[in-house]
Formats: sequence, structure tokens, C-alpha cells
Amino acid sequence: MNIDSKPKKKKNKNRSNYRALLIPFTIVFLLIGLVVWNNILQETKLPNQDWSRSISTSAESISSEPIALKKGDQYQIYTHLKDGIKQTTLDEKLNVVSEKEEKLSLDERGNFWTDGKKIAFISGGELIISEGGKQTALDKDVELLADTKNRFAYSKGNKVFVYDPKNGKSQLIFTAKEKLSELSGHPDSNSFIATVGEKVEMEAFYLQEKEGQYKAQSIIQYSKTPTDKVYNFRFAEAENEVHFLYTFYSSKQGTKTFKTYYGAAPYDSLAAIKFDSVRFKESDLGYEIENSSYQQLSIEKGEPVILFAATGPISAKKEAGNIYKATLNKRDWEASRISTTSDFSVYPLHVDDQTVVWLKAESVSEYKVYAASQNPEIKKASQAIGKQDIYNATFDAFTASIVSFIAMTNAFIWVVPPILFLGILYFVRIDVIEQEKPWVKWVSIALFIVTQLFVIQSLFNNTFYTIAPKYLTFSGSSLIVPIIVSVVALYVMQAAKDKDWGLFAQVSYFIGVTVLFQLFVVGTYVF
Repeated sequence: MNIDSKPKKKKNKNRSNYRALLIPFTIVFLLIGLVVWNNILQETKLPNQDWSRSISTSAESISSEPIALKKGDQYQIYTHLKDGIKQTTLDEKLNVVSEKEEKLSLDERGNFWTDGKKIAFISGGELIISEGGKQTALDKDVELLADTKNRFAYSKGNKVFVYDPKNGKSQLIFTAKEKLSELSGHPDSNSFIATVGEKVEMEAFYLQEKEGQYKAQSIIQYSKTPTDKVYNFRFAEAENEVHFLYTFYSSKQGTKTFKTYYGAAPYDSLAAIKFDSVRFKESDLGYEIENSSYQQLSIEKGEPVILFAATGPISAKKEAGNIYKATLNKRDWEASRISTTSDFSVYPLHVDDQTVVWLKAESVSEYKVYAASQNPEIKKASQAIGKQDIYNATFDAFTASIVSFIAMTNAFIWVVPPILFLGILYFVRIDVIEQEKPWVKWVSIALFIVTQLFVIQSLFNNTFYTIAPKYLTFSGSSLIVPIIVSVVALYVMQAAKDKDWGLFAQVSYFIGVTVLFQLFVVGTYVF
């Protein structure tokens, strides 16, 4: 009998050890699954209720402004490659229909123009137009090119010309006092802005087109310093007035600052136009968005709208270079994020009233075209869970678990009262410890739970209530959640223990399991 009873006791002990590990780790895997699922919901969340998630296309580019045309129910995106132009055609659901590359020797930082058939570009100072594989040189010593929908302008020194593809002729429309530093157009207009002066005195002219003739009107004069400049002039024409934007850049003591200025005036009162600093206010969270760049100006329903890029949050834990859309509300511009891409995004463009495209940085020199839409079908389809969403959610859960160990360092304080209590008993009433009186265990556990309730409150911060799921962020959750976790840990201890477990083993196991559970219930949402 004695020989048979020893293996049986060992077998029961192994089963107890198995339960002591299996039960808590099963719950931990369940908690990790909930963290991953919450991250997936965050990944598939729309940037705001009006726009879809960012949709990737196969259109590549270097860091150069693309051109987007709408032809019927299709979108044609033209991007600048290292050795030419790529045309990517998307259908109304933003799916790729076709791709086509044309080898052209464009200047690396040069703009280009296209109407869908012809392509005009600058190559080594030569203005070249390409059609059907045939290239024709239009002019020499060309420096700048600005595109519109139906024609384009280009500069030679201090002169601005407009080329009309319909008649194949260039027209001199403006002569400045010195060389041009910037030339810009708008896809919905045949007018342009010419900026003159690169060193000290700078002046911008609005070259207004009317019935094929151009009239130059000065809209701003600025005295530059070695540490600042104004550039990136944009405009948009409404029925009765013209809207303008420009960027002010300053560099002082190594700090770079970008500010946007906006002004509007009737066509016959441009001499009196006043520019005011633009304050972009995030519409949901209310903070001011600083250092905006890559602005684009357009008119929607008679009102000005600005697309721009700026660094901001894409979740409570992540930041990126986002694309925003801003509308004017009294003196403030209320901006909403419309991109969900990571890294940095640039060159946003309106394709139509429901669609915006932009370039997202894939590396230092490689970019990819992304799009967002207000089409309800596209919005719904964009929320489908993909492989990248699962990967991102799992990776974020892993990193959050690692970081949560930092958050849970205050658990060291939780164990102080029960340790002091047991230590004092050890010297004063060692007999109750040796006899393993039940009240000693329950007082130790109670001290741990009460201390935990007080100390853990610091973990229920703004970040926790922003990113944690709703079942953890209800009113009073900072008290109720720790109590529920403690009760579950207590049940786990009762289910896992066996008769050989002593007082210290039970208390230590309960404390360890509670801290482990809190690590994934609370800690993963703190930072």
C-alpha cells in the first residue's frame, strides 16, 4: 500500500501544478485576444464619419505633385517617376482599371501638365510636349511650369507665357521687373499666380484670365530676411470673389516654423485684400494644428475649403503626417482628418467633391498614391478587416504588453501592506502563521485588494479612457474593474490550489495572478 500511494500523490500534485498554470494563462490568452480585437476596431475606424479609410493604389511617385483628372466615372492619376510619367486609372469604387507608363526625361523637381492626351514637361530648360509617343520642343530656357485643366503657363526669366493646346500657340501674358521665383495655377481656372523676387523684395501677382486676355494685379508685397520667406501661393475663384493662400516660413535658432495666411476679396477690389493668419482647429478634439504644409485651396458650394498636411494623432498612441480638410467657421478653420495612413503624407488634391488623393511616403524617395472618399459604399468597404490590420493590431498588442510592465510598476506598492502584515505576525504571533489560521490569509488578501484600489487609480488616465473598450470605461470603472479582476483571481486561486498549498503559497499565487490579469486588463491601455 505504501508503495502504491506515493505515485498517486505525485500524480495529484502534478495535476494541481497543471491547473495552477493552465487556468490563469487561458484567461491571459483571452485577455490578449480582447486587446487585439480592440486594436483591430481602432485600425478599421474611419478618420471621421464623413470619410472612408485611406485606400491604397498601385500608383508610385517621387516627391512631386501629381495630377488627378476625372473622365466620366473614372479617375486618371498621373504621377512623376524617376524616368517618366505613370498613368493609373481608377474606377468609381477606386479600384485600379489600368496602368500605363511613358518614358520621359522630366526634370526631377519639375512640374508637368496633361489633359489626358498630351503631356507637357521641362527637360534641361526645354519645354517639350508629348503626344502619341511623339515629342515636340515648344520653347527653350524655360524654368517654371504651372498647370490648369485646359492650358498651362511657363516662365522664362521675368516673362510668363501661356500655351493653349487647342491652337498650339504660346502667348506672353506678363512681364515682371525681375526673375520669377514661383508660378502656380488651379485646375478649375485659367488664371495664375506669379511670384517675383528671390532675395529681398518679393511680390505676388494674380494673373486673371478673362475671355482669353490676362490682367496682372498685385496681391502682396513682402520684404524678406535671411531667415524667412513666403511661398506656396494658392488661389481659388468663386462667383464673386477670389480666395488666396500662402505659406510663411521662418527658421530661428534651429526651429522651423510654418504659418498659413488667407485672404479673399471681390475681383474689382484685389488691391485692398487683407491676409490673416490661419488657425486650423481640430474639429473633434479642439486643439490647434500647427506647422501645416502642402496646402490646396478650392471652392465647395461657394465656400473656401483647404486641404493640407500636418503632423497629428491617428489614435491615442500614434502620430503621423496626416491629410486634413478645413472649412471656414467665422475666423477659425475647422479641420477634420481624412487620412488613416501612417508615416507622412503630402500633396493632397481634390479630384471631385467626394474624392481626395495624396502621396504617402514609403521611403525617403518613394511615394505611393492613396485616396479617400465620401461615397457610402466605399466607406463601408474600406472598413473590411485586412491582413495588414490584423498584423498592426497584433504588433500593437505585443508592444502594449511590453510597455504595460512599466505601467504596472506601481504593483510593487500593492504588496507592501500584506508583506508588512505577515512580517509583523511572524515576529509577534508566529503561531497563527504556523497553524495557517484562515483569517491570516483573508486579511492579507483584503489588504492587498484595498491598497490596489487606491494605487491603481493613477492608471485610469485620459489615455486609458480614450483607447480602452467601452466595457472598461463606464462610470466608476476605476473601482469596479479592479474588484472584478480580484474576484476572478480569487476564484482562480481557489480552483487551482490543492491541500499541499500553504498560507504563503496561496497569498503569493493570488497576488501574482491579480497583477498578471491587471497587466492585460488595464496596463495595455495606459500608454
